[in-house]
Amino acid sequence: MKVALLLFSLFGVCASLQAADSKPNIVLILIDDLGVMDTELRDSSFFETPHLLRLAERGMTFTNGYCAHPRCVPSRYAIQTGRFPCRDAMNSSSAETELAKRKTIGEAFQEQGYATFYTGKWHLGKEEPRWPHHLGYDVNVGGCHAGGPGSYFFPFHVSRKTGEPGKYGPMFGLEEGEEGEHLSDRITAETESWIRSVVAADEEKPFFAFVSHYAVHTPLEGKPDETAYFGKKAESLPKPAGGKAFQILDGQSKARRDHPEYASMVKTMDESVGRILDLIDELGIAENTVIALTSDHGGLSNRGLESNRGVATSNLPYRAGKGHLYEGGLRVPFVVAYPNMVAPKSTSDTVAVGTDLFPTLLDLAGLPLSEKDHADGISLVASLKRGDSNRVRPLIFHSPLPRPDQTGDAAASAIRVKNLKLVKKYFPMSLELYDLEEDPFEQTNLAEKRADEAAKLKERLEKNLLRWGSMEPRKSWKDKSVTAPLTESD
Repeated sequence: MKVALLLFSLFGVCASLQAADSKPNIVLILIDDLGVMDTELRDSSFFETPHLLRLAERGMTFTNGYCAHPRCVPSRYAIQTGRFPCRDAMNSSSAETELAKRKTIGEAFQEQGYATFYTGKWHLGKEEPRWPHHLGYDVNVGGCHAGGPGSYFFPFHVSRKTGEPGKYGPMFGLEEGEEGEHLSDRITAETESWIRSVVAADEEKPFFAFVSHYAVHTPLEGKPDETAYFGKKAESLPKPAGGKAFQILDGQSKARRDHPEYASMVKTMDESVGRILDLIDELGIAENTVIALTSDHGGLSNRGLESNRGVATSNLPYRAGKGHLYEGGLRVPFVVAYPNMVAPKSTSDTVAVGTDLFPTLLDLAGLPLSEKDHADGISLVASLKRGDSNRVRPLIFHSPLPRPDQTGDAAASAIRVKNLKLVKKYFPMSLELYDLEEDPFEQTNLAEKRADEAAKLKERLEKNLLRWGSMEPRKSWKDKSVTAPLTESD
């Protein structure tokens, strides 16, 4: 009996050690253009995201989640590299060149023996040698030059409105499909199929799956039955304050969340999250799987003063949206679930930004960090274990190529240190200072009242931008002059 008990005890110890040594699986879900107020994580009364709530119940929601830049390409560069775009003078036209110099998050996991997978929007290189399957991902479905589909219904490269092919052509790995198939559903099915194949081939081999939805980026195309449902729901909403659909603020700012097609797209994206959660549960790997979800920037809510372009949502009460360095352009949903470590239904006020995903996921996997590869990211593991922690490093933003005609934004830079945020605009030059703890919606400019603090933040911001050789601001993205670094005169 004593021998049997000893053997049983030793077996238990070995099993515990094996579990401790087992590297977790990683699923990183990136949504395009999803606003911070567009889910039930923020008590949305219009959008319906029950599966995002399920994900949040399994882990931690960061209430101060940020992107690293309020536009697609620079933000995605930051997630792949753990570096602020302005550190590398990165802009939409230089992403391909800069990414070639860096280690991607996919390469970091691939080097450590992970099976790696990428599906969906990439938008970080015009030519195939700069696409995911050459930059750290064993399998790539959908990752190419395309910034958005021609349609969310197959064939994905053909516009439903015009019947003509879009500017990007067929998306890599998505050239074939069933007529009318929805792109978000297809991306989910590809993910499910790959995860099943990896687990079936070797259940001990960890995997890293990067699920990068094209949704909820334009074109705004929802499933017809869901769109009709949300259309009726929109009719019952109270009218926006003042009765006008747009406020004249930071260009024209949409005053209410009520777009039926967009709400349908959000719902389909949410169903994708639910399918992934169901699969992880079915395979019995939930306890050893990290699932992180965020958006690449704030929702498309603003347009230029003279523009009639359609916009998707409103980020109110946060100010502005996509393209802007105000909180509506920078705040994003940010959730990390890992039952093995993170308390369920937990929240944190820690400032978390897209650059943090690289070191955080490595740290959760027990893999070595390398600050030179993710210079502007910090591991959030301490916060995931204990809740809140103070961020010592500042957040630095630089938006030198504004689109005033499209999204109503201006050339600007910004820095956040603890609760203070400084916004520096260039044409004309101006400073705005906000205390985000007291004024998260950026209504009261404190730059004159707290001039000393504004001056210190301005100096810190400018020193970093100059040291990095960040790109000289332009009045508009249409300015095609040769890219130049900032100088002291700027």
